[in-house]
Amino acid sequence: MHQCFHIFWTLANTIAISSLANMKQFVIIAALVAVALASDRPYYPKPAYYPKPAYPSPAYPAADGYDYAPMPYSFDWAVLDQASYNDFGHKETSDGNVVTGTYYVVLPDGRRQVVTYKADDYGYVADVKYEGEATYPEYKPSYPAYPKPAYAPPAYPKPAYPTPAYPKPTYAPPAYPKASYPEPSYPSYPRPSYPAYPRPAYPSYPRPSYPSYPKPSYPVSTTTEVVTETAAPVVKEAEVAVEAVAVTEPVSETAVAAAEPIAEPETSTDAV
Repeated sequence: MHQCFHIFWTLANTIAISSLANMKQFVIIAALVAVALASDRPYYPKPAYYPKPAYPSPAYPAADGYDYAPMPYSFDWAVLDQASYNDFGHKETSDGNVVTGTYYVVLPDGRRQVVTYKADDYGYVADVKYEGEATYPEYKPSYPAYPKPAYAPPAYPKPAYPTPAYPKPTYAPPAYPKASYPEPSYPSYPRPSYPAYPRPAYPSYPRPSYPSYPKPSYPVSTTTEVVTETAAPVVKEAEVAVEAVAVTEPVSETAVAAAEPIAEPETSTDAV
């Protein structure tokens, strides 16, 4: 094989030196080299296998001998165990063509589930019913009463150790030297004096006097409308007179303190 590879390499170099004039010759030479390399592999003949054994086909009897006509049947069973709360049963009847039956079971919520079914060539039809009402009682587990164990408290001997007596330490109070600082002195200022001003005197004005007018008299009207229209101006004039009196008497607190006491104003019936 090494010699074939050396021949291939020499031919390739020869073709490369001749400027690769003809690529077809290179392909032909490569094919020849591949055939030469393949011829170097050892040839193993195809192994001869043993002939396939010929077993005779089994002969089964005809199936017609096992085809029996459907036969009617009926069964019924039930289980009732109060300790384990098991209550269920099943009952079924067949005439060979139609199967009918019913089965029941007690559910955990106290209801009873009853299923009535029918099966024939058209399929399976079931009717489910529930009997009773669902109840959810509170679960109260019961535990056996075990006697409470009584353990005697362990008695340990009390150790007798003498109380240690420690001498009381005596420490002399530390003596700190007093700092020699001069006591500060603060200047004293005289109490300020303020000048006394005389109390101002305000002139006193005489109280104004207002003329008194006689009360007007109006003829009595026979209608209510006339009385209302004539009485309105009188009330308005009285209000104006009261406002004039209140405005023309401004007296300040200082004038009241300096002047003589003034008598209360007299109520005039004429102004009203």
